[in-house]
Amino acid sequence: MAEVSAAVLAALHSRITRVFPAQIRACVDQLTDEQIWWRPNEKSNSIGNLIVHITGSLNHYLNFDIGGVEYHRDRAAEFAERRHIPKHELVAMFDDMVAKAEKTFDGIGGERLGSPSPEPKMYTLLVEDLISIAVHIANHAGQIVWITKMLAEGGIDEVWIRTHKELGGWPARQRREAAP
Repeated sequence: MAEVSAAVLAALHSRITRVFPAQIRACVDQLTDEQIWWRPNEKSNSIGNLIVHITGSLNHYLNFDIGGVEYHRDRAAEFAERRHIPKHELVAMFDDMVAKAEKTFDGIGGERLGSPSPEPKMYTLLVEDLISIAVHIANHAGQIVWITKMLAEGGIDEVWIRTHKELGGWPARQRREAAP
């Protein structure tokens, strides 16, 4: 069972702190500040809003609830943002959250996955929180990829495959290759 816990934790860690952030960064790299804040209509979110939202959500649910990093969230402001934060500032905010997420994962051992959820109204176990966080960032990363494909045709083809290759592949394969 410890091996399964380690594999689950490694997969969640990799996707939350490396794979999906790499995909999001690859998209942002292809776009101008204006494109990052483009929206098809006032009720839709821009890539900028999605990045502000992912940053706030992961800072709250992962870094604060699980990692104990101080954070005060204003969820409504994440979607209401209209300042057109410059790309370099937006990426810096996002990268700060990812760096904190790395430290949060450093404090999570496989044995902790079965501990009680810090959000007991939503989940029972910590592993459920981590799965929800991974699904949440995956959902928004997909939206960001789709919008980027609309705005920068051909700019991020096969980003999903490329980010895995650039990051050294899948955690399970890395474990098998490292085994004696």
